[in-house]
Amino acid sequence: MLSGKKVALRALEREDLKVLHKWQNDEEIMRLARSFPDHVISMEALGVEFEKELKGEDTGRRAYIIEEKSSGKPVGWATIRVHKWTGRMTGADVGLALGEKQAWNKGYGTETTRLLLEEAFQQLNLHRAEWWTFAENTASLKLATKMGFREEGRLREVVFFDNKFHDMVVMAMLKDEYKPSKE
Repeated sequence: MLSGKKVALRALEREDLKVLHKWQNDEEIMRLARSFPDHVISMEALGVEFEKELKGEDTGRRAYIIEEKSSGKPVGWATIRVHKWTGRMTGADVGLALGEKQAWNKGYGTETTRLLLEEAFQQLNLHRAEWWTFAENTASLKLATKMGFREEGRLREVVFFDNKFHDMVVMAMLKDEYKPSKE
């Protein structure tokens, strides 16, 4: 478990699939979660997607439930997806989504990102962490910038939804740019 003052990131459990299913079928949440707003997923498909993590098998993806410490309730999910393109673990995509809207604007995203970066750089000893988001997701861009990510590129008109094409922004942080929190 990764633990901060406001949130804890814990392993995904089978019981979490119900709330994850609710969040992943919410258009507003999925618009912000680097997915398509018209994304829908069945409970069965969700179970298949996370089956290896639930069994403890190494998939290269670490899936976490973001739990609010004051209530013990799940408020979102987060992932670290390790790149294995070169046969070495050198980098990963990090990401999160707060599925409970009452958890927005409380610092949970900031603390979750800090915990993900600690895991990526201090525990996994990765060289880089990447952050991908739609160009219109200003909250995500602001959070990534605040945490020290730098824009590396923009994939122009790479995804289509809402009857138009959208850009994807690619941001990253290198290990030597990472500043561990003193919290």
